[in-house]
Amino acid sequence: MENITIVARHLNITDAIKNYALQKAGKIKKFFEWILQIQVTLDIGGDNNHIVEMIVSISRGPTLVAEVSNPDMYRAIDLVVNKIEAQLKKHKGKIQSKIVRRKKPATNEMGGLEGGPEA
Repeated sequence: MENITIVARHLNITDAIKNYALQKAGKIKKFFEWILQIQVTLDIGGDNNHIVEMIVSISRGPTLVAEVSNPDMYRAIDLVVNKIEAQLKKHKGKIQSKIVRRKKPATNEMGGLEGGPEA
């Protein structure tokens, strides 16, 4: 997968974990078309919890960041993907509401103008 980077800190990544992270990150790319780059950082904290951080760069939008700590690495990856998906849905909703707001006043003005002269 292009533009997806997996980084490991304080641990060695197995192929299974790397492929799992790539697969989950790939699903995010299919979810939103304006994603430029995804970086997944896998780490182990001081209390033996696995820390997964995901940074998603979006064209014409903010950089989304999510971080999760969990004893299970696979569960941590799932949770961080869920957080990023929620942020993407919120961002997508904002974009769509801006589009609706732009169209709405134009139709209201025309309706108001048409109703005025006829009455």
